[in-house]
Amino acid sequence: MEVYKRETREVIKRFLNHRLGFPDCIAALDVALANLAPRLAGEQIAALRALILENNNMVMKEMERRGPPPFDPKILAALGDGITVSDYRAGQLIYTQGDSGDAVFYIQKGRVKLTVVSKLGKRAVIGVLGAGSFLGEGCLRGQPHAATATALGKSSIERLDRASMLRVLGENLAFSELFVAHLLSRSLRMEEDMIYQILNSHEKRLARALLMLANFGEKGRPKSVIAKISFEALAQMIGTTISRVGFFMRKFRKLGFIDYNGELKINNSLLNVVLHDQFVTMAPDPLPVTLSRRTPGGRVK
Repeated sequence: MEVYKRETREVIKRFLNHRLGFPDCIAALDVALANLAPRLAGEQIAALRALILENNNMVMKEMERRGPPPFDPKILAALGDGITVSDYRAGQLIYTQGDSGDAVFYIQKGRVKLTVVSKLGKRAVIGVLGAGSFLGEGCLRGQPHAATATALGKSSIERLDRASMLRVLGENLAFSELFVAHLLSRSLRMEEDMIYQILNSHEKRLARALLMLANFGEKGRPKSVIAKISFEALAQMIGTTISRVGFFMRKFRKLGFIDYNGELKINNSLLNVVLHDQFVTMAPDPLPVTLSRRTPGGRVK
């Protein structure tokens, strides 16, 4: 049993270090189990089951952390002439809330901000999507766009024609499985964001938003430097004022969690804000002040 444990943990270690793919990892674990099972006595079965559950738990947590796999270009090529690729500059609109949609969009490179505006003019950022994400899929049900999509920086985005999407979803099983996996992953992410907004302080919300922008918890290594984003956009993302965002950003910088001097740098220590109630003994949150004291939309300086 100890030999099996060492062998399987070595396989999982290689998987966690990205030296072994998911199918190869599962295959290696199956081989190790096949070699051990015939030699086990009855009383050892329970211990083996517990060890298998531990191994599976480690592998599946890593797969959840990585998120859905990126689309194979060969699968996207099934859309044929239904794909067009466009480059967007920072701040350029991709589509506007309320517009009728006739295409789904797929982000090759860059980031896209999704913003909604109420009838009374209140604005909120409901998400920031990165490379490998779809948006505008409501058009497949004939619905208008529920949000405004804006490029956060230089972005390369594929436009997938609605008619071609519907055809391929019905004909290509590989395409439809990956498309559904991406939609489910994003839906769960937005659900987590909503729960976090309700249950946590503005301080923790801001820390989590910055970590998400730096790709912490996503596939691949997190970014130490992220694209410029305004205090106004951050305030809309976490549901607070620009003044409070400025206060927390200065506080994070003073504590060494972030640094901004022409570019915004995120340090791993910012995770402490999300994982622990670290700020209980720190300076209290100031009362909100009027937004006129800071230029709306001012970038991090």
